[in-house]
Amino acid sequence: MPEHVEGVRYLQMVFPVLRELKGREVQRDRAGNRRLEYGQYASLLLLSLFNPVLQSLRGLQRASDLRKVQKILNGSRTSLGSLSEAGHVFDPAVMRPLIEERLAGLSRSNKRISGGATIPQQLLQQLTAVDGTLLRVLPQITQASLNPRAPDGWKLHTQFSVWRGVPEDAVLTDARGQNESDERIVLESRLQSDRLYVMDSGYEKYSLFNKIVAGGSSYICRVRPRSVRSSEPQPLSPEAVAAGVVEDSLVELGGRPSRAEKLSHRVRRIVIQGKPPARPRSDRPSRDQIILLTNLLDVPGEIIAQLYRYRWLIELFFRFLKHVLGCRKLISEHPHGITLQVYCAILACLLLAEATGGSLNRRGYELVCLYLMGWAEEDELIAGLERLRATENKRT
Repeated sequence: MPEHVEGVRYLQMVFPVLRELKGREVQRDRAGNRRLEYGQYASLLLLSLFNPVLQSLRGLQRASDLRKVQKILNGSRTSLGSLSEAGHVFDPAVMRPLIEERLAGLSRSNKRISGGATIPQQLLQQLTAVDGTLLRVLPQITQASLNPRAPDGWKLHTQFSVWRGVPEDAVLTDARGQNESDERIVLESRLQSDRLYVMDSGYEKYSLFNKIVAGGSSYICRVRPRSVRSSEPQPLSPEAVAAGVVEDSLVELGGRPSRAEKLSHRVRRIVIQGKPPARPRSDRPSRDQIILLTNLLDVPGEIIAQLYRYRWLIELFFRFLKHVLGCRKLISEHPHGITLQVYCAILACLLLAEATGGSLNRRGYELVCLYLMGWAEEDELIAGLERLRATENKRT
């Protein structure tokens, strides 16, 4: 059996893994008439991720009437009122140990990274793409406008391990981008050591850069054009020129007095000719140069350029999360329920990665869904994943 699909047997653990939550947190509704079980609610959310036809609470409630579903999820029938209230009362933090356990057991190898042979493995293992994505869909816009908790919708702030191809941290805030929901403040509160954070221009903030370095990590951040007080140009190697690097300098930023916090470390400015690997945006002008700031002073310029381009993988993850796993459709309107749905989606990604040895695209996800629903045999799943992997390898 091929190495990267040897873990197919783990797919049979998709739902039993949540049995660890059974009895962990049981609550009553406000009237005291209904018993709410955390494990059953989370299992039904996970069931919806592997069954695209289940897109509502009512659909999940009707699925809980089925004997086979009750057997697989090790639960009983539930009511619509119980499901609705469960999204308000359960603490999403209970799910984090399950996610962290899966992360700890996941292989650190990600075969999707191409062209990484010249990049030191330590940098690739540290590489963490940071970004956020909006979670709001059309049927909920009217309701969201009447919801004082999130009049502008919700935003999911994520730290994505490029090397392992999975999210390592996620937190939900409102989408205003102010105070505690500012993406830079969110990242400051969740910094980890021994990371190489790669960020887009929305994270440009000198105090954030200082905290990253003080915490034992590094950063590569795309920035807007800024005045430079002094510059020490560095020689460009043929490899850097071939990678599109047109400037590599040690700089001192700021041409005039500012109230912004000064950088506590030396910083390097790298200018790359070419547009980033992303869709053009209508709300901001397109630029033909990418300007990066980093505290990595000894890493070749062409490697810095390649590391930044890996940031695009977090965009692919958001696309998978919303368009494939279906998280565009928020089952709950409460922040606890939304976070629980996102945590279940992350757990699904980790279980899929554990089972197949790498990230999946839509076709692979569909094969796994058919296997879990009993329409595909294990050998058919393995053969299908092999074909998809061969096609992917040809493209890279």
